[in-house]
Amino acid sequence: MRKVVAGTGRLVRSWRGAPSPPLPEAPAGWVSGPPDFVGVGTARSGTTWWDELIHAHPLVDRAPGIPKEVHFFDRFWDGSFRDADIDGYHAYFARRPGHIAGEWTPGYMVDFWVPALLRRAAPKARLLVLLRDPIERFRSGLTLTENRLTLQWTPRAAANGGFQRGCYADQLERLWATFPREQVLVLQYERCVADTATELRRTFTFLGLDPSAVDEIDVDRRVNETRVEKVPLSADQIRTLARAYGPENQRLATLLPDLDLSHWGAGAT
Repeated sequence: MRKVVAGTGRLVRSWRGAPSPPLPEAPAGWVSGPPDFVGVGTARSGTTWWDELIHAHPLVDRAPGIPKEVHFFDRFWDGSFRDADIDGYHAYFARRPGHIAGEWTPGYMVDFWVPALLRRAAPKARLLVLLRDPIERFRSGLTLTENRLTLQWTPRAAANGGFQRGCYADQLERLWATFPREQVLVLQYERCVADTATELRRTFTFLGLDPSAVDEIDVDRRVNETRVEKVPLSADQIRTLARAYGPENQRLATLLPDLDLSHWGAGAT
C-alpha cells in the first residue's frame, strides 16, 4: 500500500527508537510505498553509472534529497529489525502515480542479514546485481579505501574485505535462497560498457518499463569514474588473486551460464 507523504516532513524512527533526521519533503501529490526495484550489488562495479541511466527513464522517480544508496538495513545486523521499521524504509520511495522508484546500495548483497530483511520490507521488489571482473573490482575498491582516510582500515583489512566482495557465487546463492531467481537480474559490467544500449533495454524490460526509452538517453555519458590513480598491483599479486578467484569464477559460471568469463582477463581462470 502506498501512502501520501508530501509535505509531512515526518521522522523515521531509528533502530534504537530515537528519531532519525527528517526525510526531505516529497513534491505534492507523490506517494510512498515499497521500492519497485533495489540494486543490491556490487561495489565499484559501475552501479552509480547504471543507476543514473535507469533514472533517465521518464517513468522512474527519485524524490529530491533522497540518495542513490539508502543503507537502511546496515544497522540491523544485531537482529533489532521490527515490522514497525518497514514503514520507515518505504518512506524513502515517493513517486508520482504510475511511476516507479527504488535505490541501489551495493553492500546489501554482501551483508548476510540484509536479504531476509529486504524480503520482509519489499517482497515484490525486483533486484539488480552488477558484477565486474573481481580483480579489477578489487583494484578499484582498494584505491577507494586508500583514498578515504576516514575508513581507517589497515591495508590487510582492506585487502581481505576487497577480496571477499569479489566472491560473487556465495552472495548470489544467499540472495537466491531468499528471493526467486526470476526477481533478480544479474548484469555484467563489461557487457554494459561494450553494448550499453542493449543491456539498458534488457534492464528496462526487467523493470517493466518501455525499453524504447533507451533511444532518447545519452548512454555514453559516464558518472562517478575514479578520479585518482589506481593502486598498482604487481604481477605476483595479480597471479595470486587469479588463483584465488579461479574456483569462485568457475562456480559462478555454473550458476550463470550466460556469464562471459572472457571479459575478465586474469580473473577468469
